[in-house]
This record gives sequence, structure tokens and C-alpha cells, in this order.
Amino acid sequence: MKRKRKWWLWLLVALACVIIVFVIAELTGASVTSIFGWGALGAIGVFAVILLAGIAFVIPFLFRALLREFVSNHERLSLILGGLGLSAIVIGWVGTGLEARWSLFLIMSGFSMGCLAGAEYQEYSNLRENGKD
Repeated sequence: MKRKRKWWLWLLVALACVIIVFVIAELTGASVTSIFGWGALGAIGVFAVILLAGIAFVIPFLFRALLREFVSNHERLSLILGGLGLSAIVIGWVGTGLEARWSLFLIMSGFSMGCLAGAEYQEYSNLRENGKD
């Protein structure tokens, strides 16, 4: 059975959005271009936060790859990663009080480093239980 597409419904949604923009422009006294400009900046900001979060969750994997070259014991590696994660969270928290722009990035990196440290320790404990350590 072929499903009918309601393309006209999307046109109504778009028309409603444009009408809402014109109503807000009229009520606030702002220009329509400034409202669209702020909307575009908001969309760019959302993508920037998503990119920032992605980078913050990639950095701990780079740290782990670098640390694996120097530390062969899984337990020590998890402790180092956990310490680095806790340090990043504390520095980010202090930076929040100073209104630093990079504090959110540090806090997110610290949390992801802590998660990676937990996964590394779980791998270590699994190896220890199986007698492969």
C-alpha cells in the first residue's frame, strides 16, 4: 500500500513559522532580519556546542593512547586517567567561578576522562579475574 505524503502540511508549518517571526517583530519592534539573524546565530551556536562536546569526548582517548605507551599496567593507567579527569573537573569548576570560556570544555573532558578511567579499570579487573594479568 502506497503511503500518501502530506507535503502541504510542511508548507503550513513553514508558513506558521514565518507568521510567528512577523508577529514577534511587530510586537517587539525589532526588524525581521535581526530576528532571522539571531535565529541563525542560535543554530550556529547549537552546532558549536555539539562540536565542542564531540572534541571533549575525543581528547581522553588521545590521552589514553599516549599514556598506554608509557604505562603498561591497566590499574595505574586507570588511576592516572581518573586523576587527570578529576583535575580537569576541578579546574573547570574554578574556571566557572572566574567566568572563563573554556571551563565547560574542561568539565566535559574531565567527565569523559573519568568514564574512560572506569572502563579501563573494569578491563583491568576482568583481566585479573581471568588470571591474565
